[in-house]
Amino acid sequence: MLLRRCHLLVGGGRPPKSLASCGSPPLAHFLKHLLGSPVALSQATADPCSLTLHFLRNSCGLSEPAATATAARVRLRSTKNAHAVLSLFRDLGLAGADLARVVAAAPDVLTYRADVTLAPKLEFFRRDIGLTDADIRRIILISPYRVLSYSLARRLRPNYLLLKDLLGTDKNVLAAVKQATALIHDDVRSELLPKVKILRDHGAPDAVIVKLLTTHPRALIHRNSHFAETLVAMNELGVSLSSGMFPYAFGLFARMHPSGWKRRMDNYLSLGWTEEQVKQAFVRHPYCMSVSVDKLRRIWHLFANKLGWSPEYVSGSPMILSLSYEKRLVPRCEVLDILVSKGVIRRIRMSHLMLGEKKFMEKYVSNYQEAIPQVLEAYGAGITSAVTVK
Repeated sequence: MLLRRCHLLVGGGRPPKSLASCGSPPLAHFLKHLLGSPVALSQATADPCSLTLHFLRNSCGLSEPAATATAARVRLRSTKNAHAVLSLFRDLGLAGADLARVVAAAPDVLTYRADVTLAPKLEFFRRDIGLTDADIRRIILISPYRVLSYSLARRLRPNYLLLKDLLGTDKNVLAAVKQATALIHDDVRSELLPKVKILRDHGAPDAVIVKLLTTHPRALIHRNSHFAETLVAMNELGVSLSSGMFPYAFGLFARMHPSGWKRRMDNYLSLGWTEEQVKQAFVRHPYCMSVSVDKLRRIWHLFANKLGWSPEYVSGSPMILSLSYEKRLVPRCEVLDILVSKGVIRRIRMSHLMLGEKKFMEKYVSNYQEAIPQVLEAYGAGITSAVTVK
């Protein structure tokens, strides 16, 4: 009977279900010797009930299509290592869809020895870099293959030592890696160091370079042409490399698409600003160019129409444009309007809106709530009276 079944299989007949039972290593071994051809063996072991597919579906949580696609990239002869790897991931807090995502992106990790290859990497992330388990989960999910597959001895640790030498402290290294995982697994020596040298050659002090790497490191690991374009733009915008604002200006400009920059510039111009006023504001507070088009229009309606402020006045202290419209600007204006009407203050100044929350409450709300009880009510209800600009 067995010979007849084998004859049917070799001759192209459909094997009985008993012979094609899933996940049987002896069957794969038998077919290897019987069929000889690697192609035939591959076709036979690619059955949906094979060991690999069964493990991917039932232990890793992959869907049928995802498991089939992933099985084409990895073949498990045994599930011993794979179970150990999953156990390590689950101890880290990876489970469900996140675990399936990691396996689908980097299926080869199932063949690694968890205690020899993966555990030391996780310990390196914890002990040397200072990442929490939540941080490690996040960076693995960002780039599973690179984080888990690159060599600890030949890539991860050398990158860490290079960053430590460049940034000086573990705290700075941790801040940089949290901002850009690529710093720990990419070819940092060839991608990062030449750009650091260019910045130094153009007059950027080490403190500025450290601040750039710890706040906007992606700006230094973009393609070389984009780095050069951003450097030229800083010169045209009047941002000095020795300025404390350079890291923020360079970082923001580097991540913004040219069309996004133009859209925001055009928005300022449509509100009555000049290009020079926008540049002046950017040099003083680069994040004024990250304010959305809609938010800026709401804020400017308040500033220009209600407070009578000019672009020249606001461009001198552009940080105010980054404050929350609903939670900060409108409620305070409601309170200050009442105080103006009562003659307590002459007019609303920018300093009123920039004042820290605790000091503002003490000086303009708590200090007057008995004599002018409306201020407390106005401050709480200010959010509901936000101006809507169509």
